[in-house]
Amino acid sequence: MMPGLDHAVLITLIFVAGLFGFATDRVRHDLVALLMLGASVVLGIVPGKQAFSGFGDPVVITVAAVMIVSAAISRSGILAHALRPLRRVMHRESGIAATYALLCGIASAFMNNVGALALLLPAALATCRSAKVAPSRILMPMAFASLLGGLVTLIGTPPNVILAELRADYDRPAFGMFDFTWVGLPLALAGLVLTLLMVRFLPSRASSDAEPLKFRIADYLFELRIPKGYRRTLTVEQLAATGTGEDRLAVHAIDRGGLLFTAPRLSRAFRPGDIVQVEGRAPVVEQALERFGLELASDAEDDLLEGSFAECVVTDKSALIASGNPSLLLEQSGAALVAISRRGKNIAEGLAALRLQPGDVILVQIAQERVGELVNAFDLLPLAERPLNLRLAARDWLPLAALVGAIAAASTGLANLAVSLVLAVVMLGLTGRLKSQVYQDIDWPIIILLAALIPVAQAFSDSGAGDAIAGMISAFGQDRPDWLMIAVTLGLTMAITPFLNNAAAVLIMGPIAAETGLATGTAVDAMLMAVAIGASCDFLTPIGHQSNTLVWGPGGYRFSDYARVGTPLTALVLILGTTLITLVWS
Repeated sequence: MMPGLDHAVLITLIFVAGLFGFATDRVRHDLVALLMLGASVVLGIVPGKQAFSGFGDPVVITVAAVMIVSAAISRSGILAHALRPLRRVMHRESGIAATYALLCGIASAFMNNVGALALLLPAALATCRSAKVAPSRILMPMAFASLLGGLVTLIGTPPNVILAELRADYDRPAFGMFDFTWVGLPLALAGLVLTLLMVRFLPSRASSDAEPLKFRIADYLFELRIPKGYRRTLTVEQLAATGTGEDRLAVHAIDRGGLLFTAPRLSRAFRPGDIVQVEGRAPVVEQALERFGLELASDAEDDLLEGSFAECVVTDKSALIASGNPSLLLEQSGAALVAISRRGKNIAEGLAALRLQPGDVILVQIAQERVGELVNAFDLLPLAERPLNLRLAARDWLPLAALVGAIAAASTGLANLAVSLVLAVVMLGLTGRLKSQVYQDIDWPIIILLAALIPVAQAFSDSGAGDAIAGMISAFGQDRPDWLMIAVTLGLTMAITPFLNNAAAVLIMGPIAAETGLATGTAVDAMLMAVAIGASCDFLTPIGHQSNTLVWGPGGYRFSDYARVGTPLTALVLILGTTLITLVWS
């Protein structure tokens, strides 16, 4: 330890630096957590022998097991059976939105909420296309429903699991499976109703009313080639005039033999061999290809089956994110990267040099029979109907039965939740439901983040830094009603969660909220519940939770679209959540 500096000061500085790292999003969240752990060990705040104690913590084991069981359920084919009787109501926008949002909410109460959304997203998009409904009116309610559904049970979202174990540090038994239901269920139902009422305020983008297309995601980044021997005179202004209104093409750059012209002037004329980077809707790009006799750059370079396209969402587990050249990585697998859709940001880099991000929608050209192989190899989420035959796994109820058995064992006290879920995983492995996919089913960045932050959070609590912050909040809360302290805790947690991973927000806010409750006389359980609700309810940005990010590209949303629907929903959670927590737990 550095002489003259107190542990509380050092750990506070580490947390401030970590918060900055989380908020700026320049470094991966799991790497930020590892850096915080490393700094704590080097400075002597966390003993070296306890540095990796987080990997054996019941919270980490529980979260990993939930991910595995959730993935097994998603492959079980139960989705096909659940959707079949509901098809009769899925012909209009309101019916589709209500059906998929309700299914998302129910599924996310008992499995990982991101997994529940990923399970239903391809089917929802296929339904939108067949019913000619804009996906932008359906997907955000699904994402919000997955967040609301996670409030209902202990295993609905990692923050609940963390807080359940944290409660045991204050001489109370850990929260049970359905302790969250008393507040979470009415809040989820009210939030779901409000979200569906707000659907009318969502934009109608990427509508399926357009002409039949190979792909329909809102705005893609394309690379077009001016063919060799091209004799026409074509300027940037003429190409950009393709389409009307908001659908007009945006010309970002011209690659002329390695010389890059960014934001080219409107009067610049193209030359044969130029590669032109444009952003726009797929039908408008197809119109430009036909009108001006241009080519997709990938068509000129790759000998693939014409017309074999697949569009997929890049998940946060995809190896394409870490690759400095995803185009080359896909090429090695026999696929060509044709276009990218990234909502909310302009992209002015070439496809070959572009780093992909979670939520990006990519259009790839690949033989149709190899789409399933590509999806599995790179952890992609296909936006057409899944290239898997759901009938092959029909009526495989064992994964669901394993989860129900684990919940029953934990609820009756037969075994703790971590042990129950691990036994469920073992049973699924012995019966051949997991195979080699078990390690791919785990969201390793979340596991690493949790395992690294748990000893750091414990050191933060032991140092007295958390008590000092709690003392400052308590000074404000002295002689004030319990509901006000609950509202402050809930609001503060909701405010910081968009800039942090929700698990990190709980690890930071949980001990502070509990100590504040002890100092002000507000029930600790109520304060912990406020943190649980606040950490799971980020409706204002597409980056605060993976569910929001997952629908950002496919829905064609802009950053501001989330606040349009999310602001009333946030106000509802703050008001109704405070009321329910006060009535039930205070």
